[in-house]
This record gives sequence, structure tokens and C-alpha cells, in this order.
Amino acid sequence: MDTHLMIGIAVMMGLIGIAASRDLLRMRRAQLQPVTLSARRDDARLH
Repeated sequence: MDTHLMIGIAVMMGLIGIAASRDLLRMRRAQLQPVTLSARRDDARLH
């Protein structure tokens, strides 16, 4: 194979890998967002 062709393929694979990893990190950050929970007291037990 031609050296320039192999280097070009390697660069393209690297760029695809970087784009995929950035996408996965963005999705993981979206899942780790804190969620506010509302606590409800059960007043029936207190009486």
C-alpha cells in the first residue's frame, strides 16, 4: 500500500474515533445531571 494512503486512512480513523468519544462523553454528561426530588411527609403516621 502507498504510505500516503495509509497515513490518510489512519488520520480519518482517528478523527472518527475522536468524534465518537466526544459524542459518548456528551451523552454520559447528560445522564449524570442531578435531578431534584420532592420529599413528601406522611402526616397520617404522626397522629
